Amino acid sequence: MEEKIFEKLKYLISYPEGFQEDKKYPLVVFLHGAGTRSETTDILRKNASFTNIWKRQDARNYILLAPLCQNGDWFAWMTPLLHLVGEIRSLPYIDETRLHVTGNSMGGYGTWEFSCLRPDWVASAMPICGGGIAGFARRNLVDVPIRAFHGLRDETVDPIESLQMAKAVNMHGGHAELILFPELAHNCWDAVYSDERNYDWLLSFTTKRNKTLLDELSGDYYG
Repeated sequence: MEEKIFEKLKYLISYPEGFQEDKKYPLVVFLHGAGTRSETTDILRKNASFTNIWKRQDARNYILLAPLCQNGDWFAWMTPLLHLVGEIRSLPYIDETRLHVTGNSMGGYGTWEFSCLRPDWVASAMPICGGGIAGFARRNLVDVPIRAFHGLRDETVDPIESLQMAKAVNMHGGHAELILFPELAHNCWDAVYSDERNYDWLLSFTTKRNKTLLDELSGDYYG
């Protein structure tokens, strides 16, 4: 795992075992929550969600990119984040059709926002207990597969925020699945990132194949 900096944005990048520069790999971008904000990546390295995604990297053969929000929120860091991801996805060993974005809490908001800004890049998105601007999502996310999660006992971010985002996308012909956990609160991400089925889903899409796959999945989502 390497720590680097790009336009003042610190980040961790990790490569799967047996990585070869002459092959193409999916890129998974993880956006952490507010509790992980720091001037160093030490807390990020110990973040349970990051660790869950990282420890599956070798078996699933993806490159993991985890930027660090040092202060403020992902909205404030969105420009350098977009520049960073654009730079990484242009590398010869990145499959640019397989960019998958996920994040929790503040990172859930960031996942929605990033996906709205660059839907042409995003093969799939998995925001957890986040939210955003429903009108923005409605206009921009029709062709992006979304699987959102929220705990109904969340007292930090109202579950209605995820519901409004998913509803906006679906009402305009998109495919946003919303999975609600009746017994879980804000940290429902522990259940999400420990469930192998969510990695199966996240990594199953490419920007080239989204329309076909979404047509096949029609009726299998709810939100």
